[in-house]
Formats: sequence, structure tokens, C-alpha cells
Amino acid sequence: MFVGDLAIALNLLSVAVLAFAISVACISIALRLTLPRFEHLTFRLRKVILWALVTVPWWVAISCAAFFWPRQQELFSTAWLNEFAHWHHVDIFSFSSWHAFTLLSAFGYLIWSMISTIYVRKKQSSTMASLIGLSEFQPQVTITQQRYYSLAQAIPAAFTTGLVSPKIYLTTGLQEKVTEQQLDIIVRHEMAHVVARDPLFKVIFAAFAGFYPKAAKRNLIGHFTLLTEQLADHAVTTEHDNLDVAQALINVARMQRSVTLGCDGLQTSYFGNDQTSVRVQRLIQPRLTSSRLAISLTLLFLAIVPLLTASTVDSLHHIIETFFTH
Repeated sequence: MFVGDLAIALNLLSVAVLAFAISVACISIALRLTLPRFEHLTFRLRKVILWALVTVPWWVAISCAAFFWPRQQELFSTAWLNEFAHWHHVDIFSFSSWHAFTLLSAFGYLIWSMISTIYVRKKQSSTMASLIGLSEFQPQVTITQQRYYSLAQAIPAAFTTGLVSPKIYLTTGLQEKVTEQQLDIIVRHEMAHVVARDPLFKVIFAAFAGFYPKAAKRNLIGHFTLLTEQLADHAVTTEHDNLDVAQALINVARMQRSVTLGCDGLQTSYFGNDQTSVRVQRLIQPRLTSSRLAISLTLLFLAIVPLLTASTVDSLHHIIETFFTH
């Protein structure tokens, strides 16, 4: 048993874990209704909303811990706040309490998640390293002096990989089947991934999404990957016509229909692998304006989640204490 500041910290940490789990559950339910509508929003707004949704459980957990912090009653002494956030024996932490069980469960899940993620990433990195080892040491250039590395592979593929120093790779199987204009479009698309450091941010985004249930995690990562590809497509349209970019995308997608490099991973961005039809449609009809209603509902939802979570945590806290040891 701990008493004092350490006990307060551990109790608040258990509340943060509970708040995190509740907010994840709430957002997972909301994603079923909101994600299908994201394709009609502007790129900038979609990016902000996706990052907000994937990180909001962390902010909610921190906010709830601060809300239940006993010192805040001295700073903001109001009757309704003290009544809502009151807590018996906050300065006592027992190893036989539900707080300890919550922390141990969260710690076990975190360790398991980290080990499994590191194993998968290491396996993907090893496969990619073996493939990249076949590339030429000197980069090649397109007709507009865009640099890329050539891979001696018959499978048609173009991708960007590397977290710290991303590089562009094209297989000889793809280079032999596209025109010089299409080659320039493909490399410019991949260069947009390099400039935006998409492989790195995809891994970071996936790390946050990894705390969601599998279906929600898959949807979040899928929408973020689609967004990065559409942003790269859009970057190419400053130098090439939208229809030319769409045609290049269709041609590469057809080549890749029944083949794969076998080393797909979050740290890699491929040219033609991700939701081709949606990307082509956006290139053909690029101008979209974000709905004020969508923006308002998103802001309202993000504002309600912390309040809903805090009230749920307080209710669960007292319900659990009715049946279990504090």
C-alpha cells in the first residue's frame, strides 16, 4: 500500500487509463458514422480531423486526470465541481484495489502491443532491406531531373520508403512499361511523399491507431493512407494535367492487379496500390468545399467526448467502489 503523493499519482493514472478506454469506445462507435463522409471534405480539414480523432483519447485521459486531481479543488473551488469530482481516500493506493488491477492490465496490454508491433516492423524492415539491396547505387533521373533509384525486378512497382531519409524506388519492370511522361508523373508523386515525410507520419499515426479495436484501427489507417496518396496526386497536378495523372494511375494499377512485392508496410508508400478508383475520381473532380455542418459537428463531438468521458469515469468509479475495494 502507498500513501501520499505517490498514491495520488497512481490513482490518477488508473483514472486516466479508464478514461482512455471509454473515449476509445465512444470514438470507435462514432467512426462508423463519420468516416464514410470524410471523402467529401477538403484535404486540409480531413488531415486535421484524422489526427484529432486518433489522438483524442490521450488528451481526454490527461484532461480527466487533471480534472480529478485533488489540488484543482483548491484552485477552482466551486460546489458543483467539488461534488462531481469528489473522491474518497485519493491519497491511498492499495495493491488489492481495482485501481491496481486497472494499471496492471493496461501495463500488460502495452507491453504485449509493443512487442508485437516491434516484431512486425522488424520483419517488414528486413524484407524491405533485402529488396533495396538489389537497387543501383547511383540514382537515375527523369526528363525533368527528378531522382529515383532503380530496382532490378520484373514486378512493376514504385514506392517511397525510409523513416529518417526516405528514398524513391522504381522497378525495371515498371520503367519498361511506361512512357517518359508517366515516369515523371510517378516519380513526382513519390517525391511528394518524400517532402511530406509520409512514411514516418504513417508509422506515427498507426502507433496511435493501434490502441483502437481492429476495425476502427483498419479504417483510420486506411483513410490516412488514402489521404497521403491523394495529397501526393494533387502535388503532381501542379506540373501535369489531372487527366494525365489519373491515366498514369490507372495504367500502373492495371499492371499491379495480380502481382505484389510482398513487403507492404506502413513505412512504405506505393504509387498504385491504395484505393485507385477513389483517387482517380478525386483527380477528375478535384474541387470540393468543406461543409460548415461537418466542421461544426466535428468540433461539437470533440468537445462532448471529454465531458462524456469524465462523467462516465466518475459514475463507474463509484459503481466499482460499491462492489470492490478502493
